[in-house]
Amino acid sequence: MFTKLASKMSITSARVSRQADEYVRLSLVKCTGLGITTGTSKAVIYLELVATSMKLPLDKEYDFKLSGLNKKQYQSNLKSHLGVLNLQIFCQLLFLANVDLSKPLFTTAALNAACECLKIKVDRKLLASSGAKKGIFDRLCTQLQKLGQDICSKPTSQKQQKEDSEECTTQDYEEWKPKNLGKCT
Repeated sequence: MFTKLASKMSITSARVSRQADEYVRLSLVKCTGLGITTGTSKAVIYLELVATSMKLPLDKEYDFKLSGLNKKQYQSNLKSHLGVLNLQIFCQLLFLANVDLSKPLFTTAALNAACECLKIKVDRKLLASSGAKKGIFDRLCTQLQKLGQDICSKPTSQKQQKEDSEECTTQDYEEWKPKNLGKCT
């Protein structure tokens, strides 16, 4: 189904289809009740989200028509599913930083960094929940933000050049994730 829909959306990258397929499978397990979606509309939404993140050109008017939803439903579902995907950045940040999840300092700093990367306002009360002094928390957040910026803003050409080396990291992450983040993703 993804290959056919991707073709209709003028997406030629198999990587986009594979990533969108993975997100749909995750959404079936973790995102029940997110809007009004069919299998086709979810596939179109995730293909658009992945293609957009890779800065591939899309005809968004055609995409919503292909999804079978009206424009308002499509936009609402797109935003809902995007929110779910943004959790992936937080989880990848925890993995790349190799943080000790038993310490609230690391998880709150990673959450803060992910929110900064995504330009989401963070309540400064987060510092209090970390159990650390402001200077320590800020230094850790700065380090994690640098990692987050790398995740959020890798140019597409760099992503394509590093695809093979990232496969190993992705496999490591996929093995690490259920052990450490069962409820995160």
